[in-house]
Amino acid sequence: MHKVSMRARLAGLAGIALIAAALIPLAAPVVAATATVKPITGGQNIPSNTARIGGSGRFTTLTGPTITEGSPGLWSVGSKFTLTLPENFEWNRTRTTAPGVAHCALVSSPISYSGAAATITMKKRSGASQLGSCTINFNTLLQVRPVSSSVAAGTGGVVGLTFVDSELPMPQVFPNGAGRVTMAVTVVIPTPTPTPITPSGPPTVIPATGGTGIQSNTALTGGSGAWTTLSGPTITEGSLGAWPIGTRIALTLPANFQWNQARTSVSVTGCDRNATSIVYSGNDSASVTLAQRQGASQMALCTISFGSQLQVRPLNSASSAGTGGTIGLAFSIPTPPSQSVFPGGAGQVSMVTSEPPVGPMTLTATAPTMNNNAILWGEAVTLTTAGSPGTVFQMQVTVDDPATVTNPRWETLTDGSRTPPVPWSFTIPSSGQFAWDYRPIRNYWYRAVAGTTTSNTPRVTVRQTIAIRPQNSSTQTIGRGRQITFTATVRPARPELVPAIVAFQLFRRGGSGWVLDQTINRTIDANGIATWTWTASSSGSFYVRAQAQPTPVNANSFWTPNQFYNVQ
Repeated sequence: MHKVSMRARLAGLAGIALIAAALIPLAAPVVAATATVKPITGGQNIPSNTARIGGSGRFTTLTGPTITEGSPGLWSVGSKFTLTLPENFEWNRTRTTAPGVAHCALVSSPISYSGAAATITMKKRSGASQLGSCTINFNTLLQVRPVSSSVAAGTGGVVGLTFVDSELPMPQVFPNGAGRVTMAVTVVIPTPTPTPITPSGPPTVIPATGGTGIQSNTALTGGSGAWTTLSGPTITEGSLGAWPIGTRIALTLPANFQWNQARTSVSVTGCDRNATSIVYSGNDSASVTLAQRQGASQMALCTISFGSQLQVRPLNSASSAGTGGTIGLAFSIPTPPSQSVFPGGAGQVSMVTSEPPVGPMTLTATAPTMNNNAILWGEAVTLTTAGSPGTVFQMQVTVDDPATVTNPRWETLTDGSRTPPVPWSFTIPSSGQFAWDYRPIRNYWYRAVAGTTTSNTPRVTVRQTIAIRPQNSSTQTIGRGRQITFTATVRPARPELVPAIVAFQLFRRGGSGWVLDQTINRTIDANGIATWTWTASSSGSFYVRAQAQPTPVNANSFWTPNQFYNVQ
């Protein structure tokens, strides 16, 4: 319904577009007239001392924008809105919650990020339709910060806003954008040089353990991405009152390591202080800040215990990226201002670069309904890799027959939920077998790959599914001249796949058997639908059935149930 409304709304612009074609270059963007925009607020005069480089790296929360459709039906499923930051600004990419959409039959995808761009895609709302004009409200979802505190890197400007719809010849650009973000150069007022914490009351630190000898095959890039859990550290103040309210304790990882930012709990005991949740900045910095505890006072030394809350992993399995070192430990006290780096740190993390065991691997592909190596579309195939325990491998697929093609085009399967997608990596456990369920949409050959070692290459074909309407539970009696339109729905039906051809067959009863009367082929449309209308022009007994024919990428479907008719 949205597509039809869009055409109706834009039809009046067609004549204007023909006249303007001689005046506007073909590559010029169309000026958006499909929405009104309540611009972003809260993004102007962001202090330069919050920049990631040369500042605290703190993000600033924006309010908005709010985008309202010009009239009902102008936006459709698949419409995309993209917000683009000016130079020297970046988004907080952890903020992916879908913005709210009201008053219409659409909802938004989660926010996705690519460079300076943040994009949402409109999707069909489940449930009752709403026929008003859509309103997208980002509320306080978006956060930004300057990349560099240097004015030469850029001080901001307009947040670009573009709209893309499949029926428009090119993206529409909103000339006033979606608001502004700007960086104000922070004036630093000189403060007394912080005095170091006096040696008379240094803290007592029980270092974190469990972080040494982390295997490189657990790295995010080039490994499984598995987290290693640390035990500790435990930190106790050196004297009563050494840590006033507002004291910040920071732990910093060495290069090529990152914290698991989902782990935020920490405890404080022995004193009337409490601690905020663990706050992370970038991959390597974790900190807690002391606050006043509610309840009766406790006049004892404060002890901060991280327990087994902290988790780490290497970022890259290559030794050139860094193999670890000391976890830095620093204290910042607000009054009087003082800061200190604890010389022994808070423990060690280190990565062992080792070649994982690699031996012969075998790969089997199974599924509950598999028949002649074929599964039905929508089903999962279980890929079981057998080999030496500890072997780290990836799964690859190809559309080329490895037995006949000299250089088949193998593609590594990736986790598409990440940006950019990350190759799936697996480790064979102590049992010697690793099983993984995968739902393919097309025919593939599969193999497991560990370095230069590869497995055998089983093939699994994906059989199309088909449903026919009308579908009757018994023979229908109709009169001569009656027309019946049969609709076949085929899956999968995606733009990247070759469209299937549906064969409709009409059988007539002749003597004691059934005789094929005619076969009609129809190509499915973008929604996977093919139709054929039968005119019952003569008396007799008939039945109709349909089948999706094989394509270069999918196997044929089974025949649909026969639909019987008596024509009188």
